[in-house]
Amino acid sequence: MRDFFGGLLRPRVEALGLEIGSANIKMVELSGTPPSLKNLSIRPTPLGVIQEGSITEPGALADAIKEMLTEMRTRKRYVVTAASNLAVITRTLQVPKMPLKQMEEAVRWEAERYIPFPIDEVVLDYAPLDPLESIPEGEQMDVVVGAARQETVASLVEALKAAGLEPLIIDVKPFAGLRTLSGRLVATDREPITLFLEIGAESSALVLTRGERLLLNRVINLSGKDFTAAISKAFNLDAVAAEDAKKNYGLATIPTEDEDLLLDFDAERERFNPARMYDAIRPVLVELTTELRRSLEFFRVQVGDLGVDQGFVAGGGSKLRSLVPLLADTLGIPLEIADPWQGIQIDKSRFDLEYLRSLSPEFTVPVGLALRGVNPLD
Repeated sequence: MRDFFGGLLRPRVEALGLEIGSANIKMVELSGTPPSLKNLSIRPTPLGVIQEGSITEPGALADAIKEMLTEMRTRKRYVVTAASNLAVITRTLQVPKMPLKQMEEAVRWEAERYIPFPIDEVVLDYAPLDPLESIPEGEQMDVVVGAARQETVASLVEALKAAGLEPLIIDVKPFAGLRTLSGRLVATDREPITLFLEIGAESSALVLTRGERLLLNRVINLSGKDFTAAISKAFNLDAVAAEDAKKNYGLATIPTEDEDLLLDFDAERERFNPARMYDAIRPVLVELTTELRRSLEFFRVQVGDLGVDQGFVAGGGSKLRSLVPLLADTLGIPLEIADPWQGIQIDKSRFDLEYLRSLSPEFTVPVGLALRGVNPLD
């Protein structure tokens, strides 16, 4: 699949992987083939820098990125990054089979019907979902289209250049995350149906694939911040204290007595007891599972009653205790936390493997971006 917004620059050089989230900025440096981990960094996103998917303070973001580059001691200055889920619109369209050189005009004309702002105000890229040679002459072909407003892309590029970086590709977050799972998307006997759920701080994305072919991509306006907001309201906390309470005491199910003993609550055990915490976030859990079920039902209506064979969950919002098992039970789909470090060579004398595993949810997307940075850029 072509990489969206990849026309900015395409030299064959290695590039850093950088994810700019509303909660954290994450950067990964890989090198070589097979790729090896050279360095990584994570730090909180400065307050007010990102609002509803758009960068409002490019200078402050640039300063934070500069500090990360210094911390990592990297000389690389090319970067592969991604736009916010809230800033990107993706659609699967049908156009007549035609050579790629002739496809852009047809795609833009068709996409204009589905993009809610003028087509001349967006940056747009597209990719056929099937090889051209596999489509009979005269038939329609499926094309996935990604679009973002020019001002959104411009503010991102401005911040990167101010930090001394040169953007190669602006990707779509869940598609980047899928790149870390490429070995799990195919099987020897068939093409499994795979669900990939990225639960970020600001938004979530649900992707379904058959093998490596995209079937569905949907942004869900529920995320980690909704759990935090629910805790803030229930316990009368400010946003920072509510986020800390979520990390330390939040859970998606009421634990059994044995599990309760393992949670190791401190002096605030009574205030943030499991029953009260669960009651606080239960409405968000119900809304999230309802939205996921609706998306899966839409998928079944479109393509038939195909079962999902496997599922992977990523994003910092997925670290809420017991959330992944709850979603697996509710949806009836085997789910596991995505492991972006599979296939990455890691020097055990430099990196703590347990620490890296603890960061797996947050680093699935940035590792996927970095993988694109060590692959040939076509």
